[in-house]
Amino acid sequence: MLSRSEIYELGARIKARDREAFHTLYRECFEPLQYYAMRYTYDWQHAEDIVQNAFFSLLLNLDRYDGQRNVFTYLLVGVKNECLNYNRNLKIRDSHRDKLVETLLFSSVEEPEMDPAIKLQLDRTLASMPGKQREAVFKHVVERKKMSEVADELNVAESTAQTHFKRGMKTLRRNLKFIILGI
Repeated sequence: MLSRSEIYELGARIKARDREAFHTLYRECFEPLQYYAMRYTYDWQHAEDIVQNAFFSLLLNLDRYDGQRNVFTYLLVGVKNECLNYNRNLKIRDSHRDKLVETLLFSSVEEPEMDPAIKLQLDRTLASMPGKQREAVFKHVVERKKMSEVADELNVAESTAQTHFKRGMKTLRRNLKFIILGI
């Protein structure tokens, strides 16, 4: 990942319409932003589309972008807003608490080391999950595989793999609420 000063420099260069700066930003920041979007969408293809749209929006609206502002944060806010719109459009009714639990578990965007107590509870929760649920969650979220690939590896129908994934995520949310509630 780029340093803070490199990100600010890229932002100023992008504002000046420097194509190479834009390409550098895209190469360096696309994957972390896609991983961030995945935390909201649970689907790599949709996460990829959202991040591509954020970059495209930046490019089309350079006149609105302040070149002195952190361009990564600018994109991150755009990605987050687009993810929230995506979820709202799908009528997903996950509470903010649940999203924070999943964010903590699966984020790679500037997160501190995981607390040992949280890690222990996560390990216990994962160990208590049926094998196919655990595998579906790991393959889709951690290994970033499409649901069709997960289904092939688990030797089940794609709808069954989606069911395993949703049930696994439900188990994680139910068992890890203590992180948010401070219990």
